[in-house]
Amino acid sequence: MIRKLIIAPVLLLILTAPAPASALPPEETVLDAINASPRVAAAQAEVERASAAAKRLRVGEYEVVLSGGGGRRNVDYPGTSAADYTEWNAGLSRTVRLPGKRRADKDLASLEIELADAGLARTRMEALLEFASLWTEWRRAAEGAQTAQRLAEEARNLAGSETAAVKLGASRKIFVDQLRAEADLLLLNATRAEIDAQNARGAIAAAFPALQLPATPAPLDWNKLRIASLMAAPPPENPSLREARLALDQQEAKARRARLDRLPDPTLGVHVTNEFGGAETSVLATLSVPLGARARSASAAEAGSMASASAAKMKAAEYEAARREEQALRDVRSASLNLANAESAVQLARDALNRLQKGYAMGAVNLGDLTSTRRTLTETEKALVDYRVGAERAYLILAILHGQFGMGERDGV
Repeated sequence: MIRKLIIAPVLLLILTAPAPASALPPEETVLDAINASPRVAAAQAEVERASAAAKRLRVGEYEVVLSGGGGRRNVDYPGTSAADYTEWNAGLSRTVRLPGKRRADKDLASLEIELADAGLARTRMEALLEFASLWTEWRRAAEGAQTAQRLAEEARNLAGSETAAVKLGASRKIFVDQLRAEADLLLLNATRAEIDAQNARGAIAAAFPALQLPATPAPLDWNKLRIASLMAAPPPENPSLREARLALDQQEAKARRARLDRLPDPTLGVHVTNEFGGAETSVLATLSVPLGARARSASAAEAGSMASASAAKMKAAEYEAARREEQALRDVRSASLNLANAESAVQLARDALNRLQKGYAMGAVNLGDLTSTRRTLTETEKALVDYRVGAERAYLILAILHGQFGMGERDGV
């Protein structure tokens, strides 16, 4: 009876252990931190570069050329007096871009901007996937630390209760020593887990310095309806696949442009000359066309081979996008199943421990059975943490790949 009165408060403490309470940062906050990260900032700068390059392509390298010259002419024919004349010439010329080349350059300009935008979307998705990985790693470490700390506290409280039972003559000191050793081991595990949690928090803070992190990461509050709709929704076009397709379009456009360039652009000009001090003047219209050479043919062949390489890269991107989508769906299905099994196992282990502690309080269960069951509960609690955080990571990754988190869509159901 004495032992039962001592153990009862410990059972109450175990059953009423609080859960962590803080939140995943709002999606807008995550997006701001993603956009402020170095890699996304670099991709945004690439968009600005592409805009400037597109303007250059539209304008083209076709400038008006002004030419001119002057000098003195001395004429000394036999039998006549010598004469000096001031002479000069001036001209304007400009290479004319052929219509087909103008259209090709306009297409290349548009593709330059679209490709940079696709690169920005792909970089933002990669940064979001890194955020999901780092966040869930912090979640795993933080929840593992909380679980280890709670288990250590339970063991320490049980050791304290056993100490009180020894003083009343209802137990033996060897039992107290065993319980204290177990509590110390659990406390060491909790300390190590806390250090891991601090390191994980530092990693996400270093990767996204603009992100305001909560004191403790909380579990995702996504209901089963959201997860089911997430799995059923068709995925949008993968940013990496879109980037590869646009890269292929760009290389094909460059190949067409190189083939057009085998026909040189003509240069038109007007020249004015003044000779013999104005005694002779002339106005000339000129037309010049560069002769074709092997260099133009070689450039066209190179552009064609680059287009073939881009086609192969696009096929690889299609395969990778499909593989990643299938893997994400499999991860969500298996993670949900594993989480349900782990929750059931923890509940069974917790119920068994509660019954054994009641039996131990009445003297019907020995300490070995109690500590063995406690170790089983410890292992199942740790497994539950891994499976819970693994499920959260799978949900986040699938949501990112489907454009339903961090891609401008509303976060929530």
